[in-house]
Amino acid sequence: MDMDQEKIAKGFYMSLCSHEEIERIFNVSSASDYLLKIRADATVDHVRICRVFRRRMADAGENWCFNGYFDTGPFDNYVKHLADEDYTAAKELTAGFVFCNKPNGQIEKTEFGNIITISESLRYFLYFMNLAILDHGDAEVPQDVRSAAIKIAIRTMLQSEALDFDLDPRGEIPKQVHDNVQLHTDRQLEFIVGHEFAHHFLGHLNDANLIEGTYLSVRELGEKTHKFFSYAQQDELDADITAIERPVYTPDMRADLVNRALFFFVYLHIYQGVKDQISPSMGRAKSHPDPIDRFHHMYNHFKDSVELDEENLKSLLELSDIYKESLVEDVALNFESYEFYGSIYLAQWRGKVLIDRVDF
Repeated sequence: MDMDQEKIAKGFYMSLCSHEEIERIFNVSSASDYLLKIRADATVDHVRICRVFRRRMADAGENWCFNGYFDTGPFDNYVKHLADEDYTAAKELTAGFVFCNKPNGQIEKTEFGNIITISESLRYFLYFMNLAILDHGDAEVPQDVRSAAIKIAIRTMLQSEALDFDLDPRGEIPKQVHDNVQLHTDRQLEFIVGHEFAHHFLGHLNDANLIEGTYLSVRELGEKTHKFFSYAQQDELDADITAIERPVYTPDMRADLVNRALFFFVYLHIYQGVKDQISPSMGRAKSHPDPIDRFHHMYNHFKDSVELDEENLKSLLELSDIYKESLVEDVALNFESYEFYGSIYLAQWRGKVLIDRVDF
């Protein structure tokens, strides 16, 4: 790339990134630079994501920092509970949220070291699943709101729901409910973060299991420029357990994270039922064990060592089957509502109808 071409290319980032960040993007020399570039490329290449960040930028004013607006909380909260040696090893790894084609966690091998990434989509999937499924105490969540929330969550995983929740939050959620949902979501994200760190701690990062892939940048179309580690299904089960056993937790904290993980597996179980209805696997090899197998594996491992609410978990499984059956039926009747790209809303909680490019 000659100087004029580079100047033009840098111009795409100038509306969001500082001069220092742009130089790091174009002169990657560390894992943290690499992560910044992944984030920035996806943002400038996708109009809706770019608009989300421009809104964040406007809200932040002089305090704006592009890289600083990716949440580090779930990573920090998990790592701080690790024992000394693990803590040191974890702090040496670069990890963070990204926009990517696969709504899950991944570890990429780069020339600057391994990088742990978690899809931003997972946050929204968990948020709306928690809104739909959880008991929110004194706050009543109408059934039509719960049904809409679970559909938003499923569509987010299917990548048909627009990732512009900052601009268009899909409805007016009471603060008490939002705070409860956010608390559960953050703790579940801590487990997902721990699962990825567990692969690192357990030595699952075998170069023989590298697969090629992309994130979410159109610059990568036709070019699988990234190498991600893949794992045997037993490795995934082991990482689930290690994610919870490795940190130094009190008994209550460990029990809490086990419960969060079990809810996460049930949410994946519901999603998997819908996904299989839309796109049957047809014998394709699975990269992860079935979510319900992960649920039972974790439950059986911890049931005698941590306090679990047996009745609540039984009710959760029963509820998940009801939701899954209802959603599978809805797919059969309203297939296009899962495929179109755009937004759906929280029924009677929708509030004011927002017009794209007028209100946001």
